[in-house]
Amino acid sequence: MGILRETLSRVRHLGSRQSFDSELDEEIRFHVECRASELEQSGMARHDALARAKREFGSAVRAREQTRSEWQFRWLEDLVADLRYAARSLRRNPAFALTSITCLALGIGANTTIFSLSAEFLFSEPSCRDPQSLVRVWIGGSSAAPMREYRFIRDAGIFEGVAGENEESEVNWQRQDGSERLYSVRMTDDYFSVVGLTVAAGRPIEPGENDRVVLTHRFWQRSMGGDPNIIGRSMILDGRPYVVAGVLPADHRTVTGFGFSPDLYVAVSSEEAEVTLYARLPRGMTRQIARSRLVAACEELDRTHPTGNQRWAEGVGVFAISGIDRISGDEMFMPIAAFFAMLMIVVGLVLLIACANVASMLLARASGRGQELAVRLSIGASRGRIIRQLLTETLLLALCGTSAGLVLNLVLTSFISHIRLPLPIPLQLVIRPDWRLLAYSIGVVTVCTFVTGLMPAIKGTREAISATLKQEERQAGRSRWTVRNALVVAQLAVSVVLLSTGLIFTRNLVQASTMSPGFDIQRTIWAYMRLVPEAYTTPQKTRTVVDRALDELRRIPGIEAASIVHRVPLNGHLTTGGQVRADNGLPPVHLNFNNNYVGPDYFKVMEIPILQGREFLASDRPGALPVAILNENMAVRIFGQANPVGHTLQIGDRPPITIAGVASNSKYFTLGEENALAYYEPYTQLAPPDADLNFLVRAVGNPDVLLPEINRILTRIDSTAAIETRPMHNAMSLALLPSRVGAAILGSAGLLGLALAAIGLYGVLAYAVSRRIREIGLRVALGASPGRVLRLVLSQSLIVVSTGMGIGLAIALYAVQPLAAFLSPAVRPTDAINFALVGAVLGLVALGATAAPALRALSVAPSVALRHE
Repeated sequence: MGILRETLSRVRHLGSRQSFDSELDEEIRFHVECRASELEQSGMARHDALARAKREFGSAVRAREQTRSEWQFRWLEDLVADLRYAARSLRRNPAFALTSITCLALGIGANTTIFSLSAEFLFSEPSCRDPQSLVRVWIGGSSAAPMREYRFIRDAGIFEGVAGENEESEVNWQRQDGSERLYSVRMTDDYFSVVGLTVAAGRPIEPGENDRVVLTHRFWQRSMGGDPNIIGRSMILDGRPYVVAGVLPADHRTVTGFGFSPDLYVAVSSEEAEVTLYARLPRGMTRQIARSRLVAACEELDRTHPTGNQRWAEGVGVFAISGIDRISGDEMFMPIAAFFAMLMIVVGLVLLIACANVASMLLARASGRGQELAVRLSIGASRGRIIRQLLTETLLLALCGTSAGLVLNLVLTSFISHIRLPLPIPLQLVIRPDWRLLAYSIGVVTVCTFVTGLMPAIKGTREAISATLKQEERQAGRSRWTVRNALVVAQLAVSVVLLSTGLIFTRNLVQASTMSPGFDIQRTIWAYMRLVPEAYTTPQKTRTVVDRALDELRRIPGIEAASIVHRVPLNGHLTTGGQVRADNGLPPVHLNFNNNYVGPDYFKVMEIPILQGREFLASDRPGALPVAILNENMAVRIFGQANPVGHTLQIGDRPPITIAGVASNSKYFTLGEENALAYYEPYTQLAPPDADLNFLVRAVGNPDVLLPEINRILTRIDSTAAIETRPMHNAMSLALLPSRVGAAILGSAGLLGLALAAIGLYGVLAYAVSRRIREIGLRVALGASPGRVLRLVLSQSLIVVSTGMGIGLAIALYAVQPLAAFLSPAVRPTDAINFALVGAVLGLVALGATAAPALRALSVAPSVALRHE
């Protein structure tokens, strides 16, 4: 308790220093007056009594200091004093302060922005009650389970509550002007009560309510205009009326995480649906205990409700829904985590360049303050005290730079939060400042302070006092290789690595934007039509719509051909594999290949040449001879150079299928894939047909003019269907997304690093010229030509730039090789053109940074130089 009272007393003293000093002066005066009164009563004169009382009391200043020290946090007082001194020092040199703060702000702004983005995408906590006790449940090795199994787990009594959701769901919103596809979360009716989601308006969906819908704030603002009277209104979703029960908050984060942002929540309407299971752990139960009980329950499920070869007791897992455990619980997200780790490394290198820049300027400043530091050392200041003072100045720079960087962070993250990426699922990040950003910023301030300030402080206090006080300085001779030069070399080397990666992705983006994917995208139209699943309960109904739509599309003037496809190339894929056995007598092989179901005229619409055999025909229907078309790569892989047409092959346990033709190779999933295998089957033999219909149309001329007519015809066929029509060249956003993201982020980081390195190079050369003005003047006075003086400056720049470039290119040669997995085959990370362009860009920037110091050296007059101090 004594320590606590002492601490509280010292804290109170911080806010009452003036009154404390007044009371202390009054107390000292009281003691002196009392002793003087005693002496005066013994017969001493008043004046002599006061003088003697003061002598007996001793130094009042020392008494004040000793008393204050008992009430102060000494280290805090010293820190405040050092910060005040540092602020005055920086105010006397605003150019230095502004440049240093700007460098740190750019590096820290980029760093904290990527940190905020990574933390939000990977580690954000969902907007639910007590997320630590909510878990995701896997049974049978899968995150999804049928409704019957969901009810069994719910009724097993293991958890406080179990709810299910299907986040990969869509609904058609029928309005007066047509239908629109919405991204929805289909959830069990107890979802809101188990998960504990809160609403901003209205109320959540309660158990037993299967005709209610809850809107997300973004959808409410975008499609409802933020109507405050929306609660209680009706919406027609998939042909059924639903009542709007509530609206979620603007900062709502789903339990799915990773920025997933649907349009609305609606109850599961089908007993055949599969849902992801979420459970609420009882108080005191760990995930390990829950898993062991869940395994026992699943074993009972396998005994009482056997499902063929499915074993629900295998692959059982209980995973956290937030934090690092969410990523470690699913291997699918490890590559995403690795991508963000790469981004953090990249912006970390940018921050390292910024710190090196500031350290270089601090070295120059410490050298310029050599006499001041020597005087302070000579009159008794310890070296440690001066180092602490210099580090405090760096701390102030780091605090100002971090504050400016956080402002930049807020601007950039606000911009990122409003971007909607062209992905098959809706993603919308809600990036807000939180304790993680504060903790990270404190760490950044600490690291920047020591990285940038410690070496200049140690070096600045290591110079000999006598030499510094006499202002001894070498006047001529070769320039030395200094620590500042080494810092600039490191900056340039890191910039080369960043520029190399950014340039590779920029080249990849250009290549991907101009390369041919193996099919036509200029005169092709993609019309997506989503049918209401409940309205098409038999395959025949879906086939009737497909046949009618194709028939009417082909009649439109200006349309050359029309077809249907299960998966549109570069906008989704279906990969399968298995043991492939052909009838050519060769041993079977195990292959993984892209599988797609396409209709007649598909290859004509896409302008994919049929190299051998024929295209699919309208007669390739159920009951007819099953046929397939291979791409050239797969045909060569199985049959070599022989003609595969007419041969049969068997995949796994499926019946043999006859090869009808061989199609030319193209791109299927990504633009960067190489030698991909592809296997086509007739769409008419797809059983059962999908409710998501993808029509492909080939236009005779400009495809844009046909979009309204295509929309009108498909809407007339089924007004409840959601229609989305666009030219194929506008549907390449997903395929180009990796290249665009890589080019934007890595290219920006490279340019930022290059700009910071250029500032560092300029600072080194400008400082070197200013320190050698007298030497340059002597050389000019002795007859040195302007060309000789120019070579003096350029040679120093050339040595630094060539050294940094050489080291950087050597590192980049190995560092960029892992990027090959993200690039198109035409762009290789180790292409000589990459490094040649980086060298050219760096050389031009170095030349620009050298120009001003070189011109200053040429303008030095001997008379001015010889008088220079």
